[in-house]
Amino acid sequence: MRQHFKAMVLALGLASLTFGSWAMPGIYKTAGIGEENSWLVEHLVSFKAEFSSRSVDLRWNLSASGASGHFNVERSLDGEHFEKVGEVNTRNSAEARYDFTDNIKPAVARKNDLYYRLEQVDGENTSYSKVLIVRMYETHSVASISVTPDPTLNDIQVSVQLKESSYVVIKVTDNSGEEFMRKNDKAGEGTNSYSLEGTNKLKPGTYKLEIIVNSNERMTMQLIKS
Repeated sequence: MRQHFKAMVLALGLASLTFGSWAMPGIYKTAGIGEENSWLVEHLVSFKAEFSSRSVDLRWNLSASGASGHFNVERSLDGEHFEKVGEVNTRNSAEARYDFTDNIKPAVARKNDLYYRLEQVDGENTSYSKVLIVRMYETHSVASISVTPDPTLNDIQVSVQLKESSYVVIKVTDNSGEEFMRKNDKAGEGTNSYSLEGTNKLKPGTYKLEIIVNSNERMTMQLIKS
């Protein structure tokens, strides 16, 4: 099975996100990309993260219970060089839900954006998930914000982990500032997940994704669709 994954690059607070037909030629060198979708890309339904005081809790689930072998959990601080931080055995469960706790040092988590990906290993065959990016916040309202392409639809998924009820705005604009999509939500304490339906159908070009909490905390990502 060919390896296949999508990647994200972050620099100076402005992230460049690659997913589906979105591309970033010449900026990010991906490894192990194949032309065919991998088993994991086809069956991974969600891939999320939550930040606690001393760890990052990763959770994912599959659309099928037929996984075998094991998952390697890999982490990167630059979106390019990944290292294995743990291993989770597959199981024949009807729900096919998995979790892993990354006991990363708090100082490292707070100073870096964290990139995670899953590698499913079954004998000699391997496949990769798309990449999840997580940013930690030490503020009164926000614990973390994470972004990943939807594993099945290639729409963008956003997860906002709040310490209290907050007003969340998510919007996609082009270079001229024209707004193509906006979500407004009075979100409760805990993890709030959003899917930006239709973002996979935007025309080729450069876009900006902004996630704003209470008009104070902001995560900005540059999107280039080829």
